[in-house]
Amino acid sequence: MKKIVNSELVTVIAIMFTGVLSISVLQPVLPLYLTSIGIAPAVLGLMFSVAMIGMVIGESSGGWIADRVGLKLPLGVGTFLCAPVVFSFILTRNIPAIFLIFFIWGIVRAAIFGPGRGYIGNTAPLSKKATFMAILATTLAVSRSLGALMSGFVADTWGYDWNFFISSGIALLGGVAVVRGLRRIPLVKPRLPAALTAPTAGSVSPKLTYGYRPFAFQCTVAALNFLGIGTMTFLPLLATQVVGVRATEVGILFTIGGLVNAVSLIPLGRLADRKGKRVLMILGLLVSAVSLAGLAFAKSFPWLIISVITHSLGVAMFSPAAVALLSDIVPTQWQSTAIGIYGGCEDIGIIAGLALGGLVWSAWGPPSTFLIGTIAYGVGATICFGFIREKRLKKPSQMS
Repeated sequence: MKKIVNSELVTVIAIMFTGVLSISVLQPVLPLYLTSIGIAPAVLGLMFSVAMIGMVIGESSGGWIADRVGLKLPLGVGTFLCAPVVFSFILTRNIPAIFLIFFIWGIVRAAIFGPGRGYIGNTAPLSKKATFMAILATTLAVSRSLGALMSGFVADTWGYDWNFFISSGIALLGGVAVVRGLRRIPLVKPRLPAALTAPTAGSVSPKLTYGYRPFAFQCTVAALNFLGIGTMTFLPLLATQVVGVRATEVGILFTIGGLVNAVSLIPLGRLADRKGKRVLMILGLLVSAVSLAGLAFAKSFPWLIISVITHSLGVAMFSPAAVALLSDIVPTQWQSTAIGIYGGCEDIGIIAGLALGGLVWSAWGPPSTFLIGTIAYGVGATICFGFIREKRLKKPSQMS
């Protein structure tokens, strides 16, 4: 482990930390801000869906650019360009303009995720890949928790505009980290001879050994998993409009969920490496299904807390195991591209969850929104159980 933990790895993780922190300062209160300026829940869901369409483009293209051009360019886009885009939210209340801002914000903020996770996939030892993915996820969970805690406090104390100011400043800090921390990395990486890009035992993923169907199934399960996560966007509205808590308590909910996620990710990642990534994926989907069923019928703040904790545990079981299993079947030169595409499928799931959630909220009420997520998790667990397998990987001497 010591051999791969270097300043470059720390810088990449720090850049992703600031990127997620910038998003998290806005995410919990953004639905409340948009509702306060007269935007209906159905339109709110569509706005977040447009942002996720942008993320599909940004995450997939960011991974592709990282593999072919270099790591530095997409990370720079995902930090420096985020600041002016976030700031532009406070300059208009025009609904078409807000839709456009959401779309651009989705593209630029997602550019760091495919390259960041792809870097971990290329760097981590095969036997500890889920653990390293969990370490990254833990860092990001801490960032989400810190941002969520700040978001509610800032909104209640200084007003929503300050959330946008602070988010923009944090994005700029990430850009400084790209320039200073990755200064040894060229903006455009040189092309290496084929012999130097061949995988080596214990450090990178081997060549695909059983076709593209496992990749397609994993992307499908990821989309269903994130469809459920997409319905969690309506948690602030559920908490304030149905249960009756304040914005500060909404921030506390997200903070508790993030802390539980952060504490459990590394132990569950290690468990996935030892007991099987597929097993943890199935368990995570089932636990998440139970949690959203609990939110659908929540009547009190403690009930919300229990459901959010359960959901965080489900996410911690599923996410590192799923990305690690994907990385296991992808060759080193495709890591960022494949994980970027996988991330795009995650974003597509969130798009479906947001769009369906907003429409169902307006048509049938809050409980139905979260029950849609429960169904999606159940279908994902069924597909995972029936079609996803952990194959034995060929040794280097057996690979062509």
